[in-house]
Amino acid sequence: MKQSLLIAGLVSLVLLVGCTPAGPQTSAPPSAAISAPGDTEQAITQLERDWVAAIVKKDTATIDRLLADDFSGATDDQRYSKADAIEDVKTGTHESLDLDNIRVRVFGDTALATMGQTEKSHHGKEDFSGHYLFTNVWLKRNGEWRVVASHGSRAR
Repeated sequence: MKQSLLIAGLVSLVLLVGCTPAGPQTSAPPSAAISAPGDTEQAITQLERDWVAAIVKKDTATIDRLLADDFSGATDDQRYSKADAIEDVKTGTHESLDLDNIRVRVFGDTALATMGQTEKSHHGKEDFSGHYLFTNVWLKRNGEWRVVASHGSRAR
């Protein structure tokens, strides 16, 4: 009986030691060491700034490059496509678009950007100037970041 208890104790000890990690542990997954989220956050922040600069300059080539072909945008009262966004840049008057409080969160090949935007703009005779809040979804495809979705609402 004593021999059975001794064997059971030794087996338990071997299992306990064999299953215990040797070094300090972190909660980060192994892939975290490979990617540099700070670099991606800075890149997306710059792409957001490039996007609003292109709107002000009516630079449709940059807008075409930044928006994915399957882009989908939404405002308080409408949905729009990439083609609609490019047409809006061509026909609208955007005197200034200033971003604030940009926050980027990275999830692998997806990034979520939230920010405020103060703008001076007109479409036809209608004044759209004011402060807006945006959420933009960026996806990395073939090594390039493209915005696939955007939602903007006037801040009240």
